[in-house]
Amino acid sequence: MRFSFSTTIITLRDDERHWDLEGYLQECRIAEELGFDTAYKGERRGHGPHSGRHGVVNNAQLIAAYGLANTERLKFSTGVVLLPLYHPVAVIQDATMINAFYPGRYRLVVGAGYQKDDFDVFGVNLNERVARMRTGLEAMNAYREGRPYKFADDGPWSGHVPPPDPAMGGVFPEIWVGAWSEAGVKLAALGDGWETGPIRSIPHLKHLADIYRDECERLGKKPRIALLREACIADTDDEAKQILGPYILDYHRIYYQRGNAYSPKWEPWLDEIKTVEELKLEHVMPNRVLYGSPETWVETLKEWEELIGPEEIVVRLRYFHGPGLDVAVDSMRMISEHVMPEFR
Repeated sequence: MRFSFSTTIITLRDDERHWDLEGYLQECRIAEELGFDTAYKGERRGHGPHSGRHGVVNNAQLIAAYGLANTERLKFSTGVVLLPLYHPVAVIQDATMINAFYPGRYRLVVGAGYQKDDFDVFGVNLNERVARMRTGLEAMNAYREGRPYKFADDGPWSGHVPPPDPAMGGVFPEIWVGAWSEAGVKLAALGDGWETGPIRSIPHLKHLADIYRDECERLGKKPRIALLREACIADTDDEAKQILGPYILDYHRIYYQRGNAYSPKWEPWLDEIKTVEELKLEHVMPNRVLYGSPETWVETLKEWEELIGPEEIVVRLRYFHGPGLDVAVDSMRMISEHVMPEFR
């Protein structure tokens, strides 16, 4: 199982968001030295009342290209590009060009999105996202396969998919799909793999993984899974919980307020919660967050490997409002020394 990480490029100072390019590159370069496989970064376009605070950037492909230009071996991946907002020809052409510049080091991960603010920026109806995802994936696959593809007259985009540029050398990036719904994982089978996202619990993800594998079998595709988890490692389980707990609770209270993050079927405590202030760590950390000592990490990951079957674990070790880069770097060193060798 490969080990990857979700990067941070925006930090919070004096309660304001600021770019931290130096910290971003330091995180990536240290991860490269320690044997991490891939750096992930997602995007968000809207910054309105539905978004909440976040450290996500406006263009995930640009940030990946910047990271590739400033490292030597580390791979980079979007996580995710909001495909329904863009013409798929532009998305796959840009991704193909990045992959041609840095062969074998780039992966395009796309997702349907779920934030109304992102869609309002482009005047796109949020309810159209699944149909746009399907059309976009079909068009990008046609581009990679060199097949003619014309967009339907009544579809979200017009025009056609052109032949690939021969200058790109005929080598295309993998296209993965980030998803955390039943409809989403079925769409993921149209791509090369599925990135889980951090919100769903492990039992819920086991259910989604079964659906994803069934759809892959129906389409004759090989199932591939990257398991994204919010994470913290320390000398003891309690120390890890103390470090990460406040940030996890802050994020999950945002998820709770947005809605659609939890289901009573998979979160039996949900019916007991009436206000966001009632949401506690004991509700959201078990069976969801990867935290604890190295021994706990190894035990937990082996359990998840058996249940979900990922080929890659993606850990998010810091956020725009903390823990800091120093904590993330210490965590990376501990993972590299004590956890990775158990999975090689």
